[in-house]
Amino acid sequence: MRSFFVSILLAFVCAFASDSMFGNASTSAKSLVLGDGSSTRGTVALTPMFAEMAVDSNYVIGPGDFLDLMLEDKYLSIQVYPDGNVAVEECGAVNVGGKTFGEAQKLILDLVAKRYKREYCFVQLAALKKFRINAMGAITMVGQHIVDPQTRLSYFIRAIGGLLPNANQEDVQVIRGKDTIHVNYNEMTMNGDFENDVMLEQGDRIYIPFVPMGDNISLVFPGFRTSVAYRADRTLQDYFDLAGANRMHNYGYKSVCIREPDKDPRWISLAEMKTTMLEPNTEVEFFVKELFVYLGGAVNYIGRYAYNPTWHAIDYISSGGVNTITGNWGQVKVWRGATPKAISINVATDQILPGDVIEIPKNHYESFKDFTLFMASLLSVISSAFIIYVNYK
Repeated sequence: MRSFFVSILLAFVCAFASDSMFGNASTSAKSLVLGDGSSTRGTVALTPMFAEMAVDSNYVIGPGDFLDLMLEDKYLSIQVYPDGNVAVEECGAVNVGGKTFGEAQKLILDLVAKRYKREYCFVQLAALKKFRINAMGAITMVGQHIVDPQTRLSYFIRAIGGLLPNANQEDVQVIRGKDTIHVNYNEMTMNGDFENDVMLEQGDRIYIPFVPMGDNISLVFPGFRTSVAYRADRTLQDYFDLAGANRMHNYGYKSVCIREPDKDPRWISLAEMKTTMLEPNTEVEFFVKELFVYLGGAVNYIGRYAYNPTWHAIDYISSGGVNTITGNWGQVKVWRGATPKAISINVATDQILPGDVIEIPKNHYESFKDFTLFMASLLSVISSAFIIYVNYK
């Protein structure tokens, strides 16, 4: 009986010792990590962020931002509510929406100073807010779009599918409050104008105007057609850049055909684009197929020659090689059109078009000599026939 009571007593002692030991260990671990208080820190504070630059005290706090608070021995995360308020347990709430991070820090520290020692409190940004941007106009996807923090205008436009072919890329508008920021998107993307690649903010609205109907320049590429607003001081190269052609697949353009209103088409080389001015409502087509001009008549090498927009008839004739029987320049004719007709041209100034056939006749002396030889041959045949007739009659 005595041993039974001793066993019962030892069991109680062991149970108490075990509880005391594990309880103290748990409390010590809790004190080591969190102190004596509790934590409501969210996992958002541990989520990796992708930021272009460090956030300073001028960052504007808004709904969706997460803040980490260290309050003596407590460590917790709080989110800015949709109305701009933040609430701290046992301290109350304060509105920090629209305040800079530096101003919000001071307001929150003033708030928690009612319950905690201010010198042992700290506030920092844990995660930046995502927000919505409303985009309208000449874009692929109109409407609201969720934007990550520190997103720039160029990335946002690409993320929503880019601009439409008839978008006015020179006047992308970022509406911020009562102000409107006008951005030359073409200058930014083509020439690296990074200063105009604005960082988007909560509440921004974006509008991309369409190219106005009226005086335009139409550009035709293989499988693609677009237009750019006409301006008197622009060259063809400017219209080419504004149409975003440098970012399209290069098919290896051979020549350019310009069709101006009420005028015959003219052809230029790619090298002339920087100096070529256009009239309103002109259509410009870029060709990738090989174009030819055909040369025949009194030259050394007849056949087809690759079309060169800068060449005139005299250049093709020179390439064919003149010789002693080549006629004078005034005799040169060009056959042109679906039902070819002979056209007299000035070999030094008149334009040659793809598909033209240049005919270079013999000179007058050679033509007369050929006619004389023909007549002599004809008379010889007639006389021979007459002699045979007389002899056999």
